[in-house]
Amino acid sequence: MMLQKPDWSPDILTESGITAETVGCLGNLLDEYLAEFGHCYARSEQRIHGECYVKGLLSDLGCKSIEPIAIRYEGKEAVRGMQNFSKDGIWDDAEMLLTYRKRLSSLICDPDGMINADGCDMPKKGTESVGVARQYYGSLGKTENCQVGVFVGYSSSKGYGLIDRSLYMPEKWFGDDYAGRRERCGVPDDLLFKTKTQLASEMIQNAVASGLFPAKWIGVDSFFGNDKEFLDSIPDSLYYFADVHANTTVFTKMPVMVTPEYSSRGRRDLKKRPSVPPVPVSTIAEDANIPWSKVFLGEGAKGPIIAEVKCLRVVECRDNLPVNGVWLYIRRYADGRIKYSLCNAPVDISPEQLHKVATMSWPIEQCFEECKSYLGMDHCESRSWNSWYRHMLFVFLAHLFVQELQIRLKKTAGFDTSPSKYAHYISPSTTL
Repeated sequence: MMLQKPDWSPDILTESGITAETVGCLGNLLDEYLAEFGHCYARSEQRIHGECYVKGLLSDLGCKSIEPIAIRYEGKEAVRGMQNFSKDGIWDDAEMLLTYRKRLSSLICDPDGMINADGCDMPKKGTESVGVARQYYGSLGKTENCQVGVFVGYSSSKGYGLIDRSLYMPEKWFGDDYAGRRERCGVPDDLLFKTKTQLASEMIQNAVASGLFPAKWIGVDSFFGNDKEFLDSIPDSLYYFADVHANTTVFTKMPVMVTPEYSSRGRRDLKKRPSVPPVPVSTIAEDANIPWSKVFLGEGAKGPIIAEVKCLRVVECRDNLPVNGVWLYIRRYADGRIKYSLCNAPVDISPEQLHKVATMSWPIEQCFEECKSYLGMDHCESRSWNSWYRHMLFVFLAHLFVQELQIRLKKTAGFDTSPSKYAHYISPSTTL
C-alpha cells in the first residue's frame, strides 16, 4: 500500500506528462519497476525500507532524507531501522547498481553515445559528515563547507542517465587527526587519497570495461579538460570533447622547431624551441580574421538556442611545445558568454558532427538539475560512507523510473541531439 500513496512530487508529474487520468497507475508501475531489484535484499524488511526510500525520493516531501521518509511511510518507530539499513545493513548494493546499469543500458545505449564526467557539490553544515570540508563549491564559485561527489553519466540519441558515483575525500581526511572521524563514518580502512580527476578516470574505465555503455565520445567540463593526465587516461577507442579555460594555449599551426641563437654567454642551448609562441584560445576568439558562424543548437524553454561558433584545427600545446593536432571549438552566446573546447576527433570530421557532439555533453548537468530539484540528491543527512553511496544509488533508481515514465507515456522519446527531441529538456540556463 505504501507505493500506492498519491503523494507524488508535482514536478515529476509535470516532467512525465502525468494527468489526473493516469496518476492512479503510478503505484503499480513503481511496484513493477522495483520488483527487479528485490533480489538485492537479504530480508523482507530490507526490501520494505528500500522501496520506501525510493518512494520517498519520488514524493512531495520537502526534505527527502531518512527520517521524514521513514516517518511518512513506516512510522516513527521505523526511523532507527531505516538508518541501520542505510549505514550498516548487509544487502547487495553492488548487485543493485549492476541491475540498474543493465536496465539503463537496455534503454539508452548506442554505439555513438557519450560518457560524461562532472563534479556535483552539496552544501553541508558541521564537520562530521563523511568527506565534508571547506572546499571549492563550483556552482557558487567560492569556498564553502560541502561534500563533493564525482559522477559519470551517459547520453545518446535514446536518453541519458547517471551510471556511477564517487565521494571525493579531501586529503586532510587521511591525516591522523581525522582517524576518529573516519572510523565513525565507516570510511574503508584501505581507502587512499585520489584526486577528482583520478576518480573520474577510474569510473570511465570501469564503464567502458563493463561493455554496457558503448560510446564514441568522452565529454567533460574545464576542470577535467585542463588536466592533461586525465585526458591521457581516456581509452584510445574514445575521442574527447573537453572544455578548457580561456587562457589555455595552442599553436594555430604546427611550428618549426629551431635551435635558439647562441648569446655568446654560458653553455649553448641545443634544445629546439617552437619558432612562434603559442597563443591563448581567447585570442583566437577575438581574431576578426577568423569568422564566426551562427549555429542552431536546439529549442530551449524560451525559444531557439543559437550560438556563434568558431571551429578550426589547432595544435595542442604542452609545456610550451607542440603535441598533436586537435579541434578548437568556440561558442559565443547572445549574453556574451564564451566557451572553449578541445576535441581530438579525426581531421576529416565535419563541423556538423562537432555541433552535434557539443550538445551531447549537457545531460550530466541536466541529471544534476533534475535529481536535485525533485529527487533529493542533496538531501542526504546521514554521516556515513555507506549511507552516502546508497542514497545516491536510490536517487539513480528514482531518476531512471522517471525516465521510463516519460518514454512509456510518450511525452518524449528521450534525449536526442536532434532539436525536436531534446527541446523539452533544455532550459535557458543549460550550458551547451
